[in-house]
Amino acid sequence: MKKSNWFIRVFVGLLLVAFGATDVVGQQTLDDVKKARGLTDADVLAAVKTFMPRGGRDEYFSIVGTGNSGTMIVYGIPSMRIYKYVGVFSPEPWQGYGFDDESSLMLKKASLDNRISTYGDMRYPAFSEKGGNYDGHFAFFSDGANSRVALMGLDDFETKQVLSNPLYKSTYPGIAVTPNTEYVIQSSQYPAPWDAKTTSANRSGVTFWKFVEGENIHKSRMIKEQSFTVELPDYTLDYFDAGKSSSNGLVVGLAEKDGKSYIYVLDYTKLAKAPTTKINDFKVVSFEEAKKANAVGFIELPATGNMVKVTPNGKYFVVAADNTLVFDFAKVKSALAKGSTITDVQHKSIAIGKNVIDVAFDQRKNTAYASAHGDSKIVRFNYETGKTEKELKLSFKPSFLMTPQGMSATPHSNYLTVVDKEALYDNIPNVGPIRPSFNHLIDISSDEMTDVYTMMLPQANMYGSVAVLRTTIKPIIRYPLGTNTRTGEISRYKTVAGQEKIEREGNRVHIFGTLIRSHITPEIVTVNEGDVVTFHLTNLERAEDETHGFTVDTYSVHGSFEPGKTASVTFTADRPGVFPYYCTEFCSALHLEMEGVLLIRPKGYVDKVQKDVVITKEQMLGYKKNYEDKLVVIDQTQDIINGVVTWLKENNYADYPYVAALVKDAFDQLDQAKDSKEKHERYAKEGKYKQAFLWAEQYWQYQVKTADVGLRAKKLLGEKINK
Repeated sequence: MKKSNWFIRVFVGLLLVAFGATDVVGQQTLDDVKKARGLTDADVLAAVKTFMPRGGRDEYFSIVGTGNSGTMIVYGIPSMRIYKYVGVFSPEPWQGYGFDDESSLMLKKASLDNRISTYGDMRYPAFSEKGGNYDGHFAFFSDGANSRVALMGLDDFETKQVLSNPLYKSTYPGIAVTPNTEYVIQSSQYPAPWDAKTTSANRSGVTFWKFVEGENIHKSRMIKEQSFTVELPDYTLDYFDAGKSSSNGLVVGLAEKDGKSYIYVLDYTKLAKAPTTKINDFKVVSFEEAKKANAVGFIELPATGNMVKVTPNGKYFVVAADNTLVFDFAKVKSALAKGSTITDVQHKSIAIGKNVIDVAFDQRKNTAYASAHGDSKIVRFNYETGKTEKELKLSFKPSFLMTPQGMSATPHSNYLTVVDKEALYDNIPNVGPIRPSFNHLIDISSDEMTDVYTMMLPQANMYGSVAVLRTTIKPIIRYPLGTNTRTGEISRYKTVAGQEKIEREGNRVHIFGTLIRSHITPEIVTVNEGDVVTFHLTNLERAEDETHGFTVDTYSVHGSFEPGKTASVTFTADRPGVFPYYCTEFCSALHLEMEGVLLIRPKGYVDKVQKDVVITKEQMLGYKKNYEDKLVVIDQTQDIINGVVTWLKENNYADYPYVAALVKDAFDQLDQAKDSKEKHERYAKEGKYKQAFLWAEQYWQYQVKTADVGLRAKKLLGEKINK
């Protein structure tokens, strides 16, 4: 039996188990399985192409504009598995985005009226670039619903900055960057007045947000004071793109007015030097000044344009319209130097099909793809020669296209994704009137194109994607202890073990606490009704993926605390009672013990003196036996710890940074246990066996945490040794 056939048979068998095909699980031959499932050879091959075995890694990370949700989705190619949802323009409770103080403050600062918008319209994201290539550092987004722009760091996939555009009432929900990310480009969409004092002068514009990289990713920011907007007449603006290589310095975009369609061309190197005025405290280059500088021009199109994209070599830009139009940047640049009306710059007009929506580029020389929505097909064509090469008929109407790294200077050519905005499939279970978005994976690695997979995206009205080689992105696994992850600074609320405290001033209460498996310190917090309460919490973990969540029952606050992170949650204790707080993220076998209690005393409450509870001799003997039994368990647990430590040392654990971090975490647990050990031994000497037993129990919990982390370190080291 050939190895490839064996793999396919095993794979299909696993597939049957996964999908509950119990009637054929026992069948061993590929023909039996295919017959029972109604599979063709093409079906099986398509499944193998997207299958990612355990331990496998996708070739690309892709991020997608989710339309109405205001969140971003990360998915893998070719598996098409969803990896993460990330809050950008709207709150996202899993990671506490818009719920903890740090992210809430960031979102409020981006609002013109100091509120948190709960909706965002984001469609076409962009990656940061160096030399026209994705550098794996940042992603950017534009919010069409609230005229905002956002920056996300790709080292941790967290939103770092959200700004409000002070001019636009309506913003196009797409974004672009210049080839070295000097500027992040955003445009208006529907024309509207910029100055609130007038309602008559509708304007459009394109904003160039100045982007400055800091000493690390977390401190890189868009700088409002160094940014500017160029004023345009009252056009409706659409998709745009930035030139690269020979066309570096130019921006091209779609515009409509009075039933006519145009390409606008901007030279931002000239605009950056042009005189400006201030509108809403933001620098503006007027349309007249832009024309004087020969920095703005217009190309009238024969039909409505749906998309415009710059070719990887920067020589041309391609417009998806009734015909696919290719324009020569060199001719455009020459014409722009002579005035704002640009003619005779078209390179080719290519008949693709009906209603061409989008184009995407291949790494093969001068190769591109177009989606003919009206003809339900994808067409491969050469934008240099103007000739079509191949087409793939589809069972759906294609819209937006993406090839991995296709908006950069170096596209890849194994895959093409195609968005299906009108998905009507008989084989998809009905989940109600509103359906998921569909994204198809097309294999374009050979001359033939094959539709191999249909991905469904929930909570998304899907538009454009961008994808980068997975290895280009270098995610971290933990933060420096005490990091405010929104600013990159060490938080002034950082708390380390042993320094937990509660501070009170009037009706303001600050709790400085720590989180570590499986303990929240402090365990009990008492406040008064009406107090404004803030929990400042630091995750002390060093282990990988030891995230802790935090919430207080009924108070609608939530935070996500990754290893090393410090964040805060604030609320008003407006109703008296006893309210548990606890970890919301499963973190260990002792997860359910990671809890505490908030006591809110009613107004006018007066403490009553409690009489000491008298323990009988029989009860004390019971506590003594419990204590002695616990000492035996403590000794046994310590033997396990000692054995693990010996094995780790014998196998040079310190040579492996991730293992060493786990070992340090384990010993930190034992360091915290010293106080519990001293107390249980002291109370035992005094004959106070109830207290001795309780503190021995606490000491054992620290031991269990130590052993848990140590065993994980041993398992990880064993895997590395045996590779």
